[in-house]
Amino acid sequence: MTKKILKELLKAVAIIVLSSLPYIHDVITIRGGTFPTWVPDWGIQQFLTNSEGYVVGFSTYRVFIYTLLIHVFAHLGYLGWFFEAKDKLYRPFLLVPVSLSLYQIFVIMFDIRGTELNTPNTKIILTIVISSLLAINFFFNNNKMLTEHFLKHKNPLKNQNTIQTEEEHI
Repeated sequence: MTKKILKELLKAVAIIVLSSLPYIHDVITIRGGTFPTWVPDWGIQQFLTNSEGYVVGFSTYRVFIYTLLIHVFAHLGYLGWFFEAKDKLYRPFLLVPVSLSLYQIFVIMFDIRGTELNTPNTKIILTIVISSLLAINFFFNNNKMLTEHFLKHKNPLKNQNTIQTEEEHI
């Protein structure tokens, strides 16, 4: 019993931590680019700053952290939905936003936002390719499951033989 309670508590804490990702930049940085005294200086900002003073292409470390964690937040949300959607027909198609959000995280981390890899055309083509490959794989490899699903849900109103009384009609 206590293991189940601990497991549920850890899930709740994980959800709270993940929900706070977009706001971490407010906690670990102060407007203007400085850090609170309690934040240790591990040299991450200096490591990520290029010779022009940009942090992985962003004007400040604070903006970089905010943008990155917003995308990580979205990615983890889609990933969580994918794992929770067991036995759902749409589950494989959740891999589209999962892969696109991961792609965007790589674009941010490797500072390739100004390249052809970050244009809308590239992302639309990537979305179409991933979606098409998933659809082809899904429909050709799941004929039995699809047949069972659609037979199970075929004309559900036909199976309900209920007589509606006049009181129910009013």
